[in-house]
Amino acid sequence: MIPRFASTLLILSIMAGPDAMAEEGACPFAGQKPMLVVQLFFGQSTKDRHPASDKEWRSFLARTVTPRFPDGFTVYDGYGQWTNPQTHAITREKTKVMVIATEDTPAVRSRIEELSSIYRSRFHQQSVGLITSPGCGEF
Repeated sequence: MIPRFASTLLILSIMAGPDAMAEEGACPFAGQKPMLVVQLFFGQSTKDRHPASDKEWRSFLARTVTPRFPDGFTVYDGYGQWTNPQTHAITREKTKVMVIATEDTPAVRSRIEELSSIYRSRFHQQSVGLITSPGCGEF
């Protein structure tokens, strides 16, 4: 149910466009406010070691994500594919998709970059996928 809500936010934001979301009164439903919708894609395969375990993932959420986003986030399982830009090898792997709907501030952007950097370092990842879009929300 929560991922569908995130998808709805994404669709609404794309249809309305960034300029429409920038205005305080531009959200389609009463009580909503403009937000930044962030999707992060965390690959679970790791080079030269076992895939990230459930225990390691839960620890990452508790120690890294929750302190930076205590107001909440949603995580769901996915399966993805990407092409390594250097080797052109295709990698298919289990993925954790995280959706964060929050205000758009320099501090939030910095915390998103921290999450990506920490995950890449801890789990030996070349990258963490990142999609951002303007949206509206009420929680």
